[in-house]
Amino acid sequence: MVWAVSLPALVFLLLALGVLERVWRRMRKTRKTGGLPVSGASFDEFTAFLYGTKRYELDQRATQSLMREEENDGAPPNQVDLDSGVVVLRQRDTRD
Repeated sequence: MVWAVSLPALVFLLLALGVLERVWRRMRKTRKTGGLPVSGASFDEFTAFLYGTKRYELDQRATQSLMREEENDGAPPNQVDLDSGVVVLRQRDTRD
């Protein structure tokens, strides 16, 4: 009985937290562009509790945010001079 009552109570508290956070942000007129709201993180953790695959998604998202983005996309090194309109392409030696 306690488990059946506590899960709906937790959902209700999370919804109340989301509404209160939304009202608080409108009253303060803050538009925070970065980060995850507290209610969003709470909903993610609650979903991860119910669905095991959500935990993997959250871990992957955290790992992805820590990885460095490279400017080079793996293309061969070419020299492009936009001012003079010259592109230098190097041909690879494909003999085995």
